[in-house]
Amino acid sequence: MLARRLSPYLDLTIGLVAALMSVASLLSTDIAGIDPRLDPADPLSVAATLVAGLSLVWRRRRPVAAFAVFVTCCLVVTLTDHYIGLLSVLLLFSLYSLAAHSRRRNGVAGLVLCLLVFIGLAVLDVPDLGTSDLLQACALLLTAWALGDAIRSRRIQQSERLRIAEQEAAAARELAARAVVEERLRIARELHDVVAHSMSLIAVQAGVGGHVIRTDVAAAERALEIIAETSRKALAQTRSMLGLLRAEDADPAVSPLQGIDDMEDLVHDVRESGVDVSLTVSGAVRPLDTAIELTAYRIVQESLTNVLKHSGARQAQVTVAYVPGGVDVEVRDHGHGGSPAPAGVGGPGGHGLVGLRERTRLLGGTLDYGALDGAGFRVAAHLPSSMAVAP
Repeated sequence: MLARRLSPYLDLTIGLVAALMSVASLLSTDIAGIDPRLDPADPLSVAATLVAGLSLVWRRRRPVAAFAVFVTCCLVVTLTDHYIGLLSVLLLFSLYSLAAHSRRRNGVAGLVLCLLVFIGLAVLDVPDLGTSDLLQACALLLTAWALGDAIRSRRIQQSERLRIAEQEAAAARELAARAVVEERLRIARELHDVVAHSMSLIAVQAGVGGHVIRTDVAAAERALEIIAETSRKALAQTRSMLGLLRAEDADPAVSPLQGIDDMEDLVHDVRESGVDVSLTVSGAVRPLDTAIELTAYRIVQESLTNVLKHSGARQAQVTVAYVPGGVDVEVRDHGHGGSPAPAGVGGPGGHGLVGLRERTRLLGGTLDYGALDGAGFRVAAHLPSSMAVAP
């Protein structure tokens, strides 16, 4: 962070120091001892040397322009037979900056341009550029370009890794947010399934108790016992579910532990409320994934809750059939189911069946429901033996 803030001042310092040292080199060097053909410094050579050094101020912000100005000024000094001095060393730094802070093709173009310029100057036999100087200059130019290109490649790799890390972090945040939403939906479904069914039984029994409390004390007491027992079961299930949800290592697929084996108790509770419910289990009984068992239980629970709340039926049939690859669950009643409804669309079940249909789909199964020619309502589901999460 500090280096980034100091970066503009660093380049300014480099440019000023380079300009002053280059001019000082031009003015203080005994050119006669270097090459008799060199001319003494004049205002043009001093100005070109000064501008060349100052161009390094923009070596990172505008590397192409800075390099072009530097090379042009060097040519002005050399072609007017003046001593290039320190500019020959700073040219390497300018080429390095171009390769490090611009596109690769710009760096390659700068290298080729420098090589061609030095070869051309050697052909023109400018002062202070012999064959050995030419070969040394070409080697140094290649080294400066290679170093700058390596720095540029490393910077690109670091930027790419940073970009990938940011993408992965964003994806992780999105997955975490989605997991939170899914967990909230799961909690809402579980609370609905537990509370709605229990409250429906309690409401029915409370109505029965209120109706017969003065005429049939025994029936009223029985209704109160069912209310008390249903309340205890609902409280136990809610506590179990909340305890599991609070556990840090809880498996999202494992909620309160009801399964197909618990349907008999569920059917018994509904029978106590006045609906004659039959339960038929067929096929080769075998253990299924806990999430599958729980979903099958919830389908029957929600369907029977709707029988109590909406249908006015006195009879219902629950069928569980173990089939190859999964289990089929069906609940029928003989109440006033209304007009036939398309499978999976609307119906007396309200949001409960809509939630069950979504839960079934997420497990890789299917759920259909609808009225039966005005003479009842049917809920039918197929669940796989193990979870196959839908896309």
